[in-house]
Amino acid sequence: LDVTKDFLPEVDLILCRDLLGHFSNYFVQKALRNIISSGSRYLLATTFPKHENNGDIWTGDWRPINLASYYGLPDPIAIFNEGCTAGGGQFADKSLGLWRLDNE
Repeated sequence: LDVTKDFLPEVDLILCRDLLGHFSNYFVQKALRNIISSGSRYLLATTFPKHENNGDIWTGDWRPINLASYYGLPDPIAIFNEGCTAGGGQFADKSLGLWRLDNE
């Protein structure tokens, strides 16, 4: 499925690890709107909570993104730090953030 445009089934949890950081801001917004409109209960996605700059890229490139700081998501209800050591510790905040999507 194409997370930016295909119908996503309603599920308890959508796992979106190491994907959105490869999308331009335009496609991150499209993916998040599509995920939210699926009616699913939770989103577990890669986020970099200490990174403030979500500069735009060409889709296919990569940069660390903070889903709560730019893309309209609230602070996640839980953060699971991955213990990333890449980049000499530059990405030590790489985490999976858990968001509730269904407002219950």
